[in-house]
Amino acid sequence: MAGTSSEAFYPVITVREFLGLIPKAKFELLAGEEGLDRKINRPRVQKLGLILAGFPKFIHQERVHLVGNTEIEYLMSLPEKDRTKALMPVFERKISCLVITKGLVPPEELVALARVTKTPLLRSPLRTTFVIQNIAEGLQDILAPTISCHGVLVDVFGIGTLLRGESSIGKSETALDLIVRKHRLVADDIVEIRKKSDVLIGRAPEAGAGYMELRGLGIINIKDLFGIVAVRNEKIIDLIVDLKTWKPGDDIDRLGDTERNENLLGVDVPAIEMPVASGRNISIILEVAASNLLLKRQGIYSAQEFIQKQKERFQNNRQ
Repeated sequence: MAGTSSEAFYPVITVREFLGLIPKAKFELLAGEEGLDRKINRPRVQKLGLILAGFPKFIHQERVHLVGNTEIEYLMSLPEKDRTKALMPVFERKISCLVITKGLVPPEELVALARVTKTPLLRSPLRTTFVIQNIAEGLQDILAPTISCHGVLVDVFGIGTLLRGESSIGKSETALDLIVRKHRLVADDIVEIRKKSDVLIGRAPEAGAGYMELRGLGIINIKDLFGIVAVRNEKIIDLIVDLKTWKPGDDIDRLGDTERNENLLGVDVPAIEMPVASGRNISIILEVAASNLLLKRQGIYSAQEFIQKQKERFQNNRQ
């Protein structure tokens, strides 16, 4: 299908860059300075609990790993000769870095292994909960997985509506009509989509933000033509609309009782196919589609209500 999303891209930063991105955590480097160019490409953190207990199967090299009070107490409870043995699986996998929380003093074996394996060993005076929170806040946007697709993203009644379809089907023209009707443009032609928590956020590439291409007219500046209120920098994608040239005999959902979702980056987004034909005012239909989605979020399903009423009417007529 035209407009299909590209393969997901996962940004990467080094531990050195990570140190500068999380100033609230007040990190200090205890050992492993030679490993500051190791990579981090996931915003989630991993605690070492089960790994130290001898179950290292699911250790993730690319994450930040935490050592809190529980891990320190466990290590100190072991005989000295067993501490290195418990820690070795962690360092053998060349993890990105280790962070000790609450300003705790690490066992000598932990520091020694960090030096030998050149693994950055950091310490924060903050409690584990706050360290995790600061890391998540600092890395979530930077390391969010990203895809891009051909299409147009418009804010319609607060519903981020992603228009897709084959070239020249009228995506930009439809978006322009919506802008004239006081809706807002987010991106035209290329939409960059990143996952943040459990939602997808779309925006335009930096060079194309606020601009639109119209065949026969060229590039226009939406902000200059319609004012700053006609554009926005980014928007959560709530609805995907695939514009499709209508042909006689096409199987089109007439009732709208079938819910369809499309999965992008692990997030399900409501999706509909909208036939395009002469005489159909697509912009008005999109306004109705956005309003209908708002109703569904309030638990109001027009198609299901209609079907239920028809069933009740049919049963009453039979009696």
